[in-house]
Amino acid sequence: MATSMVKLLLLCVTVFVSTFLATSSSATPEEGFLHCFQKNLGDNSTSGVVFTKTSSSYEPLLESSIRNARFLNSTVPKPNLIVTPQSLFHIQVALLCSKKNTLQVRIRSGGHDYEGLSYISQVPFLIVDLINLRSITIDMEEESAWVESGATIGELYYAIAKRSKVHGFPAGSCSTMGVGGHFSGGGFGTIFRKYGLAADNVIDAKMVDVNGKILNRTLMGEDLFWAIRGGGGSSFGVITAWKIKLVHVPQIVTTFDVSRTLEQGASSLFHKWQTTAPKLPSELFLHTVVGVSNSPSQGGNKTVVVSFSGLYLGTAENLLPLMQNSFAELGLQRNNLTQMTWIQSVLHFAGHSIDESLEVILRRNQTSSSFKAKSDYVKEPIPLHGIERLWKMLLLENSSPFLIFTPYGGIMSEISESATPFPHRKGNLYGIQYSVNLVSNEEEVKHINWIRRLYAYMAPYVSKLPRQAYLNYRDLDLGVNRGNSGYEIAKSWGWKYFNNNFEGLARVKARVDPENFFRDEQIEKKRKKTKIDTSMVKLFFLGVFVFVSSFPATYSSAAPEEGLLHCFQKNLGDNSTSGVVFPKTSSSYEPLLESSIRNARFLNSTVPKPNLIVTPQSLFHIQVALLCSKQNSLQVRIRSGGHDYEGLSYVSLVPFLIIDLINLRSITIDIEEESAWVESGATIGELYYAIAKRSKVHGFPAGSCSSVGVGGHFSGAGFGTIFRKYGLASDNVIDAKMVDVNGKILNRTLMGEDLFWAIRGGGGSSFGVITAWKIKLVHVPPTVTTFDVSRTLDQGASSLFNKWQTIAPKLPSELFLNAVVRVSNSSSQGENKTVVVSFSGLYLGTAENLLPLMQNSFAELGLQMNNLNQVTWIQSVLHYAGHSIDESLEVLLRRNQTSPSFKAKSDYVKEPIPLHGIEGLWKMLLLENLAFFKFTPYGGVMSEISESETPFPHRKGNLYGILYWVNLVSNEEEEKHLDWIRRVYAYMAPYVSKLPRQAYLSYRDLDLGVNRENSSYEKAKSWGLKYFNNNFEGLARVKARVDPGNFFWDEQSIPLL
Repeated sequence: MATSMVKLLLLCVTVFVSTFLATSSSATPEEGFLHCFQKNLGDNSTSGVVFTKTSSSYEPLLESSIRNARFLNSTVPKPNLIVTPQSLFHIQVALLCSKKNTLQVRIRSGGHDYEGLSYISQVPFLIVDLINLRSITIDMEEESAWVESGATIGELYYAIAKRSKVHGFPAGSCSTMGVGGHFSGGGFGTIFRKYGLAADNVIDAKMVDVNGKILNRTLMGEDLFWAIRGGGGSSFGVITAWKIKLVHVPQIVTTFDVSRTLEQGASSLFHKWQTTAPKLPSELFLHTVVGVSNSPSQGGNKTVVVSFSGLYLGTAENLLPLMQNSFAELGLQRNNLTQMTWIQSVLHFAGHSIDESLEVILRRNQTSSSFKAKSDYVKEPIPLHGIERLWKMLLLENSSPFLIFTPYGGIMSEISESATPFPHRKGNLYGIQYSVNLVSNEEEVKHINWIRRLYAYMAPYVSKLPRQAYLNYRDLDLGVNRGNSGYEIAKSWGWKYFNNNFEGLARVKARVDPENFFRDEQIEKKRKKTKIDTSMVKLFFLGVFVFVSSFPATYSSAAPEEGLLHCFQKNLGDNSTSGVVFPKTSSSYEPLLESSIRNARFLNSTVPKPNLIVTPQSLFHIQVALLCSKQNSLQVRIRSGGHDYEGLSYVSLVPFLIIDLINLRSITIDIEEESAWVESGATIGELYYAIAKRSKVHGFPAGSCSSVGVGGHFSGAGFGTIFRKYGLASDNVIDAKMVDVNGKILNRTLMGEDLFWAIRGGGGSSFGVITAWKIKLVHVPPTVTTFDVSRTLDQGASSLFNKWQTIAPKLPSELFLNAVVRVSNSSSQGENKTVVVSFSGLYLGTAENLLPLMQNSFAELGLQMNNLNQVTWIQSVLHYAGHSIDESLEVLLRRNQTSPSFKAKSDYVKEPIPLHGIEGLWKMLLLENLAFFKFTPYGGVMSEISESETPFPHRKGNLYGILYWVNLVSNEEEEKHLDWIRRVYAYMAPYVSKLPRQAYLSYRDLDLGVNRENSSYEKAKSWGLKYFNNNFEGLARVKARVDPGNFFWDEQSIPLL
């Protein structure tokens, strides 16, 4: 080695020379690298440092730190060389020579990368293996340590224990994990609820950057020091050592392990654990591991076993009463508790006996299993039915699957999510690791498909916007970089790992590695500006249309209608508009416009009409319609059934066109899969009809009005008579197809989970044109029972309604009992007006079962057997749609109906309205002849679904929702009726939800507030919080991502944030 070069390491900084002697152009990458290394370090410099494929040590060295046997397969790409540096100068020269010979660099410390990114690449590459850089220096006076990245967690714990019995460090449980990857990915363990992550306790670091400079915290700057503590260090350079602060541990700690099977109540215990474990004192760590085992009590059949494992930083005497007060159901006894030292607890959680020698945690070699893993974070408790279905899925897999649930809370809730790139802090109940062994190559696909199905199943129950993941449980299913893919593409996985910290990481990356030398399949990328080809491209590839924004311009002198027609014809052919585009001059224009206006208030001649109506017959028609509307400055409104209460799907104050989806109405039922694809132009009645023609025991939880269009109903959430049992329509959507603002055709996978979340209750027309929905069908019994009982005021209607308020939400989820209140003439009052309350019920079962249920729950209603009608589920659909149950099912296919002129408003009630408040409401109703109120009970499964599962937030805590309705008989009287319903709404303010006063999106109400042309998110909150509560911000963020130009705009579209 040239000593003159070594002496240049002044203040640990090396000025990296980029003009070393070039290697021969005819040499292979390996030969070129070796020549470069020897040229700069001496002829014998590679001995014991550089290993080529011809070296006898190559294979053992490569495999020694592969912790996932899935990547020991002979078909997996192997490195051209392995470099095991013994000094920082070796790393500097290795980086230089890899650049010279176009070799990608992968950096490995312990090899626990779940996807093998530290030792696999699809292009020629070398591994910089830090196995020789593993020294640990403890400073007890300063209570700190310097740990080189090649050391393992076990070696660190051992070194601490040899110096102190009252110090520890909050890192992971697996003793063979390398420090480098663990710290740079965050790193949590059994005491992280008390002391934070490993990365939270790093106070300095040393690294070699892309230019060969040796940096410490001062030299690298705070932004890079921030990035490497949780952002994945290999994106930024080769991190060689970490300075950490040690933490205090008591002389005695206590552990316990309690396992329960399903037969022993494991499900209810786990359900309780979800809310208990995150709230326990930070000194107590209680996680669960869930696996499958044979059950003696079940004759050797498989069962699910939930193991509760705890570590308490204190004595058993203090722990026992704490657990008995907090989690008595677990039945913890003194004989379950084991007192030990902290280092013995390390042995215990690493799977060793606490009596084994400490040297056991120095072992670096371990049997490597072949596995696939994924991760999630949970912010709301999973309902019991969700847990039980999860266990069922676990029982389907026979390859030793397991789930680890790690509780958060404690100090993790006190640290800002931007303190390091690791964002999973306050608001998380727990994290999940899913893992499945891949027993053989032949069975690998089956097991991987299983874990992906499991992950898909968990989507409703875990974090959203984004669906978060833990970097150290690396998962390439989340997305990968391709070639020169940019920041926007990398967001598909980056946001999941880092949330809002991802942009900061990308900015640091751009500063310290602008040429992206340190790259792999999941490396942060900086935004790049791209040029758009100005030629028109008509390209469909895998269902994606590459949308070009610079088609031939229309004539500037043309009217918008002429320009759009010209644009349509230019791109589809001269006859392309026939039967698709209808200008005002078309004889079909007026009938088509009025055919789907369900509020006659907007049939008035003074209401603005669209410049054109487009009725696409294919997705390509939609793409061209969007393009041509942009070219001609026409706003777009999207209509499926036309039931928008405020006419926003077919009215605008600026030049606009309607995309009417009436031709896109196909329905495909798959009874075997118990699912259906439904195009957005279909009606609810058409969907019910199609299901009934295929099955007598399947249904779907959507609304009662058969002419409502699927598109608006599903995107607005959609409830009906069986929603207390099965949730909303949107809760049962499992996929969708849409055309976005750029003309891309997206399904659930391509749109991403945040957009898929947004369109299921957030109003789809804010985000694009949703063309079809895949739904899961639900089971209905062969016999259901309906009843209708009406009572007037003099028959005790007020007291019955008062009782109904608290009973209806608590009834079994199989029973739906709503109340409709209107005015009628009373014969007992001499034909004077009175209020009539009609109680209408649907029970998913027989009359014999319903009658005692109602007599026990609501005896005051006086229900008798002769009030009950047993029918099929599809007959109940006819009944609630206002038809006779004996009518032909074809009545559900009628799309035309008489359209009243009306105004509606909505509310949610969380506390029963007092009797005097009810009576005051009836008095107001008696002032108006043409009004009614509908009260819809909540409860049932709606109380078990998180309010953030979809944008629809009205879940737990709501007794019922209210629809206020008044008909507007004539234009002359309209203001009087509007004034009345607004006074009713004002009267109800003390009795309904507050902060915000909530409303139902599908009962659209512009009185709540409207967007102006350049309205901000802050202004839009006046109405947005009412519809969406805390989900409004998430919707605005999705909107900003998918429609940054706010092209899909209306008076209550989601704003940008």
